[in-house]
Amino acid sequence: MRYGISRRKRALLRCLFILFAAFTFITRLMLTLRSLDAPPTTITTTSNGAMLDLPAQLELLDLKRVAFLSSAETPIQAGPKTKNCATVEEMGKVFRGRILKDSLRVRKLIQTHFSINGAPRIRELPPEQFCRHGFVIGKASEAGFGNEMYKLLTAAALSVMLNRSLIIGQTRGKYPFGDYILYSNLTFTLREVKHLWRQNGCLKKYGRHLVMRIDDFEKPTKTNALCGNWRKWPQPIIWYQGTTDAVAAQFFLKNVHPDMRNAASELFGKPESLQSQPNVFGELMRILISPSRDVEEAVNWVIGNGGRDPDITLHMRMLMNRSVRAAQAALNCLKRAIRNLQQGSRPRVVVISDTPSFIKGITPNISEVAEVLHFDYESFRGKVSDDIKSLPSLEFRVKDWGPAPRWVAFVDFFLASRAKHAVVSGAHRRVGTTYAQLIAALAAADSIASRVICWQKV
Repeated sequence: MRYGISRRKRALLRCLFILFAAFTFITRLMLTLRSLDAPPTTITTTSNGAMLDLPAQLELLDLKRVAFLSSAETPIQAGPKTKNCATVEEMGKVFRGRILKDSLRVRKLIQTHFSINGAPRIRELPPEQFCRHGFVIGKASEAGFGNEMYKLLTAAALSVMLNRSLIIGQTRGKYPFGDYILYSNLTFTLREVKHLWRQNGCLKKYGRHLVMRIDDFEKPTKTNALCGNWRKWPQPIIWYQGTTDAVAAQFFLKNVHPDMRNAASELFGKPESLQSQPNVFGELMRILISPSRDVEEAVNWVIGNGGRDPDITLHMRMLMNRSVRAAQAALNCLKRAIRNLQQGSRPRVVVISDTPSFIKGITPNISEVAEVLHFDYESFRGKVSDDIKSLPSLEFRVKDWGPAPRWVAFVDFFLASRAKHAVVSGAHRRVGTTYAQLIAALAAADSIASRVICWQKV
């Protein structure tokens, strides 16, 4: 009896020891990872211990950089000058003319597609033709704007490739982000398609059921993006799920079926040719979305009624981080973009960020070389700011989206996309932002010209 009790005690002690060891290991691992992710300190002091604000820290960094470069200079011996590397601007020169030409080609392609497959024409088709017609549906929730907008734009791109009409999915009768964005009348709603399907007798007369085929891009083992010939699918509606970035639509460039590859190449260009990279998503946004009247009112309030559109946009997604290195990198890129403008008037720069303190800190430095535009939503007295009081708060997303109300992001988006020459985007480390990608794409589509798109990631 005692022997059995002793064995149970030893087993219990072994279990406790294993649990303690596992707990210790997990705790040390979490502390290690936390130390690796800890943001760099940004507090800088002078020799007498006084703390410096962000503009002063940036000035100090500039002085240190100049001093370092001066001390590192060595006499250059006479002889032939060799150059091993090209600058970003030099590497980008080969793309300028071709991208402009391809983007104009894609613009015409998209316009032709929607003139043929747009809702105004398809509604008027005879019943037999309408019931044979196909659709692609794009659905989005009201989560992150960039990722959700890519779902709709991917559906639009797929509709072009498959020669089908586009449906914008609604939730309880409302479009995604419908309070801030207007959608083109070239698109359908699912409710309207169902109504027209019944009205034209597609089931009773032609035996054609209104069914939907779903393909989920986020499930690699099940998606047909590479192996399916979507142009041959008989289902009236196709839904391509999980397309939260620019990649999903371009997977068809590697499809095994020539029909799909050719359709994708006609839209996105040939993948083997780096110079053939048209601005597909920008051209799709240009024809499909526009700001609501209230959002446009706020944009015009920032620019000034009749004022000149901004030349450059600076977007910084900092996730409440106060990295001086990020500010310095953004300033360097911004100044380079301003030098490339070569214009006589003082440039106008739009600054947007999820971190208000960053905007306040970097504005004095930018003001030395450009006029700074920023949407101060607290000072704006428009209809959209009044309506926001009745909307639910999203405090749980403050760290991700910033403390500003949700509608401010849409004003910032359409304000930033008015930039005529350049979009400079920076982000805290390991953070990519589809929001900035779409800003640059729409800006490029609205003013097709040679521009600098400079990405600084720190």
